[in-house]
Amino acid sequence: MTMLQTIAPSCGVLLGVDAQGHFDHVGTAWAVGPNEWITAWAGDEAPTNLRLLWANGGTPVPLSEWECEDGVAGFKAVLEEGSATPLPVRRGAELSKREPLWSLGYPSMIDHPAVRLHRGSLNAERYFPYLCPWTIGGHLALFTANDGWLTGRFYAGMGGGPVLDADGQVVGILLDGHYAPDHPALTRFRRLA
Repeated sequence: MTMLQTIAPSCGVLLGVDAQGHFDHVGTAWAVGPNEWITAWAGDEAPTNLRLLWANGGTPVPLSEWECEDGVAGFKAVLEEGSATPLPVRRGAELSKREPLWSLGYPSMIDHPAVRLHRGSLNAERYFPYLCPWTIGGHLALFTANDGWLTGRFYAGMGGGPVLDADGQVVGILLDGHYAPDHPALTRFRRLA
């Protein structure tokens, strides 16, 4: 079993769903404990309309017990289809420059030309087949006390995904990325290790 096959079932997608059933792909989340999840969140307010769509499920479930601090949010989500295996967090070791790292996230496919044709008929449940894990492979290029920059391109919707070391242990959480044609692509993450 590949690392991708091991990590992907521990992740899900946060969807913003309104009263009419319209939805948006907000970001990626991953299991940190039984029914406990973590994601990146820029605001201080707890969201009222988010649902979690598990990568191995198909039914979006509500969130509860939302807590947010310093751009990282934790919440509970009880899956109807089973449970996600928590990802191990690396403890006690500092990251070093050029350390091989990789990340997994679910980019938003809603506005992709292949999906846009079906957008009118999609609801949150029907969006499940369009979920595709995307990886960023590279190394730690830059870092500060709180954040690191991974070489590779970030796509909208991947925010909140885990950043992993070569052993598959989580060392950070994806925040956002910077891409320009005349500069190398970098993805920013909040360091957990």
